[in-house]
Amino acid sequence: MSDELHKQKGTAKTLDERFANRPHTYRRLQEIADQMDQAIANGATADEAEAMAIEQLQKLGGEILADWAQAKQHDALKQARSNHPESIKHIKKK
Repeated sequence: MSDELHKQKGTAKTLDERFANRPHTYRRLQEIADQMDQAIANGATADEAEAMAIEQLQKLGGEILADWAQAKQHDALKQARSNHPESIKHIKKK
């Protein structure tokens, strides 16, 4: 199935390559996989393992969106400073 996805998307990048620029996300995915392995080793039921995975993936989704928003804000600020170099930053108006 993964081969089918590669053909459909036209990409042959591995997950390692795709997450090379996102080390925090990659680390979190590894942690989630480790937690799943640990839960299974400790005798968790499929329902328990699924609930844990869903919770962790939802948290990861929030972290990814926060990172994206922060990057967008940084880019917008950089662009604004480039377009308006005379503007004053972080100074309270009188």
